Amino acid sequence: MSGDGIVQNHLNGHSGVILAVFIIVSAFVIWPVHIPLPLYIQRPLLRLLKSCRVIGRHDHKELSARTLRFPLSLQTAPVIGFIILLATTTINGSTIRLGVKGDENVKPYDVLVLFVALAYISIALDGTGAIEAVAFWVSKSGGSSGLRLFTYLYVFFLSVGCIVGNDPLILSGTPFLAYLSHHTKIEPSAWVFSEFMAANTASAVLVSSNPTNVLIAGSFNLNYLSDFTKYTVLPSIVSALLNYPVLLMMFWNQIPKTLTPLQENPWSKLRDPAGAIFFSVLMIVTVAVLVGTSFVPGHAVEVWMVTAPAGILAFIFDLGSDWWQHKDRHAAREQGLSDQAADMRPISRTGSRGPSTRGRPESTSEQEKPRMDELGYGPSTDTSPASPTIRNKDVTPIAESDSMSLFSLLRSFRRRFPGTTLTVTRLPIPLLPFAICEFILVRGLDQRGWMHVFAQGFSNACSTPLATVFFFGFVSAAFLCPLAGTNIGATIILVEIIRNPAFSNAPSTRAEPRIMSAAIYATAMGSNLGAFSYTFAGSLAGLLWKGLLADKGIHISQLKFAMVNALPLVVQTTVACAIIYGQLYWFE
Repeated sequence: MSGDGIVQNHLNGHSGVILAVFIIVSAFVIWPVHIPLPLYIQRPLLRLLKSCRVIGRHDHKELSARTLRFPLSLQTAPVIGFIILLATTTINGSTIRLGVKGDENVKPYDVLVLFVALAYISIALDGTGAIEAVAFWVSKSGGSSGLRLFTYLYVFFLSVGCIVGNDPLILSGTPFLAYLSHHTKIEPSAWVFSEFMAANTASAVLVSSNPTNVLIAGSFNLNYLSDFTKYTVLPSIVSALLNYPVLLMMFWNQIPKTLTPLQENPWSKLRDPAGAIFFSVLMIVTVAVLVGTSFVPGHAVEVWMVTAPAGILAFIFDLGSDWWQHKDRHAAREQGLSDQAADMRPISRTGSRGPSTRGRPESTSEQEKPRMDELGYGPSTDTSPASPTIRNKDVTPIAESDSMSLFSLLRSFRRRFPGTTLTVTRLPIPLLPFAICEFILVRGLDQRGWMHVFAQGFSNACSTPLATVFFFGFVSAAFLCPLAGTNIGATIILVEIIRNPAFSNAPSTRAEPRIMSAAIYATAMGSNLGAFSYTFAGSLAGLLWKGLLADKGIHISQLKFAMVNALPLVVQTTVACAIIYGQLYWFE
């Protein structure tokens, strides 16, 4: 491979190196390992961090008392693999440029900007209590009937997932279901699995609901509505509805005939009505503009041009809300009011607890909070004035005794802007380096000749539209998503295979254009359905879901996850692929 990034048409030693690195990286994403750091490494490292003012004296003392562990996981393994490939000259500057900037069709930065921006808006909306309040309202509508409640919640999760996507819904819905199962004394498996399946099926409807959808739509210049959603909405909805009786059959004995209905007022969960209205409108407008601009000839309006301003606007709104609330508290204290009275001023002004209570249901105890730091999502420190109120005297001892450091600055920002900080720490930040490294690794596989080899094999297997739609659907959902670095990695691989001339210009593909459409839309459905396959690493949502449940005392083993998902995965993938196959002829 030359420095200009020309793809080699043969395999060599570098080809073996990059394939081995990709397989090992994928293994660590699925089965992460945490290596204890020896003291002779830990102590100098902490001293270095302290001398560089990353941590202060208090942090140094606290961390020195622990055994620190280095993770080989989704956060680190792709980055290490990238460094190894760079050091061995297996990849070069052209590979990195293509992995970050992309080409005329695949633009990785578009995918990342859209995902982060919409994730921020969705998580901020969730932090206002809007999704939780509606979930409680749906639950109260179910009354004392367990079957009716199960049905209402399944439809609710399916509907909301179409709009906000899977990650925000799981962030909000999973803690709610844990509370519901605890309150009603029911076994939670039926409820949490139905939520997870509904969320990841619904995310195939709109391009904006899943980063894999954005990647596919951008790679093949698909209009968001008249191309992508046109082919995915029916397979998504029909397969989800047919999955409902499958779930009833699997969990019939775990769905009680009667249960104790929730007595709480659902709208008491709405902690920030003004924020709920703002973020709801912002989400709807952003998605509408995305769909509208996808009709612009030549894709002159890129995705980031729409989503980046929306994300920035949401961030500014959060900062402004926190700042205004801080001013209210400061003015109240100057008038001699107590801390508790100061905390009540924003309540009387907005009719809510304000942005600083976002992201935490009233019913969630301190012990039940999700440990987002273990998932790589940052600390889930609760800065809510409702439990317990943070006062100056609580933080002064550390601030006075500790030297200025990066950590102390972050703590100061968290105290000043609690709602903003909570939203930022819940963002799926690990996706950014992971996705970029996955893009680079796949580009390297392409430049080192592997994609040509894979595309030839896929072309031989996909000689007809029927064979293509089922081959790509099941390879995506049941093989690559659970085993190739989540559905992000699987989609990147399949997109490059479809785009490779060995597949796109194969004799069978040229003779039957429906083969290309079958491959594209089967990959789209498979990348969403593959989230509930047989490994939690089938999607980032699966890793998040598992961690949230564990923090609520609900432990789902890898074996149970695989066994419960097996039948629904086969049913939904089969139904979705069959509908796509029919649509190939109906729409044309």
